[in-house]
Amino acid sequence: MAGSSGPAANSNLDADWLFFAEVGTSVHGGHSLAAFGPLPSALDALALAINSINHTAYSLFEQGYAGSFNADAHLVERLPITSFTIRRHHPETRAPDDQWALTGGRHHRVRLGGRGAA
Repeated sequence: MAGSSGPAANSNLDADWLFFAEVGTSVHGGHSLAAFGPLPSALDALALAINSINHTAYSLFEQGYAGSFNADAHLVERLPITSFTIRRHHPETRAPDDQWALTGGRHHRVRLGGRGAA
């Protein structure tokens, strides 16, 4: 069969990119706290980001995750992570792919009923 097709020919495979989990907080007006990576796949970056919610970025550094501070050390140490963005970068140039990102964060649930509800 001439030419390549299917998943093996897809240039968007995880193996073709470096992934970073950028974490932030909405506390005190919002801050970008840190970026962790590179990670081998988008799924690895997503798992790190989801598991970091409500923890501090400093605690991730203590656990041995490679990354860089995006804020003052006292903010990284004290503020909880409430949001994240997964970004991919070109493996050779390290340039971010501005066409691809995944965002998420902690969601507050609205409580219906309860005390005083009619």
